[in-house]
Amino acid sequence: MDKRSKSMIVVTVVLACILIVKSNILDPVGPLEGELELYRQYTLQTAPLSSNILKNTGLLTYRVVKVNKTSMEGSTEILIRSEDEKEWVHQTLEGQYTGKVRSYLLNFIPVKDINFKGGVTKDGK
Repeated sequence: MDKRSKSMIVVTVVLACILIVKSNILDPVGPLEGELELYRQYTLQTAPLSSNILKNTGLLTYRVVKVNKTSMEGSTEILIRSEDEKEWVHQTLEGQYTGKVRSYLLNFIPVKDINFKGGVTKDGK
């Protein structure tokens, strides 16, 4: 192997390590409190609702990368799974919220961003 090939392999390994650190340490939202934590749970539980072969095999994982309270006006209605995982519990949060969930292939390759604005709606309104 020539010098250029070796240097390209080293650069590839370094960039892969940077991607792993970014995906596992820098991207996810840290601990939140109160209504921001409830909205984080809502986005994380709602994002993987569609089933596909990657999710069913465990190759695709989801992480919340951003949660913001955009407005103090109004309210946001959300559904969160209860602790026994059997049914969804309805919650009303004060203010308007947005969030972003990122899906990862093999826990470190970003595949898709899923953006959330507000909460659940009734009757398609």
